[in-house]
Amino acid sequence: MRKKIVLAGAVALTVASGYVSLPRVEAKIIAHASPDRQTRAVVDATSAFLASLTAVQKQKVQFAFTSQKLGANAPFHRTADGGVAPGAPAGGQQAGSGGPGRGPGGPGGPGGQGRGPGGPGGKQGSPAGGPGGPGGGGGGFGGGPPGGFIGEQYGQAVWSNYPVSDVLRPGLRLGTLTAPQRAAAMHLLRTVLSPMGYQKVLEIMGSDQALTDAGTNFASGEAVYTIGIFGEPSATKPWMLEFGGHHLALNIVIAGPGGTMTPTLTGAQPSVYTHGGKTVRVLAQENDTAFALLDALDEKQKKQAILNYEVNDLVLGPGQAGKQIQPEGLKAADMSAKQRTMLLNVIAQWAGIVNEAYAKTRMAEIEADLNDTYFAWSGPVTHAAGKNGSSYYRIQGPRLVIEFSPQGVGGDPTMHVHTIYRDPTNDYGVKLTGAK
Repeated sequence: MRKKIVLAGAVALTVASGYVSLPRVEAKIIAHASPDRQTRAVVDATSAFLASLTAVQKQKVQFAFTSQKLGANAPFHRTADGGVAPGAPAGGQQAGSGGPGRGPGGPGGPGGQGRGPGGPGGKQGSPAGGPGGPGGGGGGFGGGPPGGFIGEQYGQAVWSNYPVSDVLRPGLRLGTLTAPQRAAAMHLLRTVLSPMGYQKVLEIMGSDQALTDAGTNFASGEAVYTIGIFGEPSATKPWMLEFGGHHLALNIVIAGPGGTMTPTLTGAQPSVYTHGGKTVRVLAQENDTAFALLDALDEKQKKQAILNYEVNDLVLGPGQAGKQIQPEGLKAADMSAKQRTMLLNVIAQWAGIVNEAYAKTRMAEIEADLNDTYFAWSGPVTHAAGKNGSSYYRIQGPRLVIEFSPQGVGGDPTMHVHTIYRDPTNDYGVKLTGAK
């Protein structure tokens, strides 16, 4: 089925859409199942997805689970759009054959098209981009950051805010799956996420589909979001599920009845589009609940919360695992009971993405640390109705970091946003896996 999608302020677009449904789901965390039952349901859904695949597909979607203390900052170079990696990019460089790319060239497959200089063994492309030789990808000059596109690597898992043609994720893209296989993959996501979290994922994917239909020179859209399984689905032993693409990275580690979903990156460009005649504002609750909290502060509290300098990007985004920053802003211990409840509601927009059984445990940890949790703000204190604001904010506690960062890339920061959600003490479930 083909449906009309309109980017705010843009022309009408026609886009094939198989995943997006739009009714908003509020972030209510109610544990309908015990953690043990929830883990069993996730294991069953993952096993059903794997059972739907061919032997060749399984080799491309399932990898060993490597437990380590932190993720690694890895610069990735040009990847081609075609092909699916059999594993994580070795040394931060990998490409398949065919398709558009961006940035400095890396070793690639035959016939790749790109905009960066050809990698080792390849040909130097023209400024407009051209095909590479059998030994490497081709391309033109420029188009990517000098140090490469930054992603974060954990064992064989890789995630980033960049498109999949800039930082290749290991796994299978949704567009390579048959309809029953894709249905099994989406059922797995519905099982491991809350209704609110699943809806958020659909809206982020829908945003990227709208961007795709407007025209991009990189791999984008719903079909290129990628799923990877690390380890054997188990109700007792640690394993990991990763799902993501442009502006989305879910890293979910499960060990027995415990499950964690940090680090997770969400974002959108455009943050407002229309689908089926309805306006979709992606990450609206993350924006609106934070502005509501800021509005609820008195002038003395606002002076503490608002930073005296500008922040225009994520401080603890991809590649920043283990980085330490000093808490800033207004301490929750200095908030009223109502304000503290409002702060918890903001936090729940991220902590509540995962299923209710895991989220309930996570929110209990966060609430126990609330007195030592800080709320910091940078930017305007108002936003236009029906749009996200252009203001950065951070929530930081002993076991929590959340950042909401509008991006100037594209011209309008209200239409492009990145967010990050981390647990400095338990990213990648290191407490569950016993990683040293």
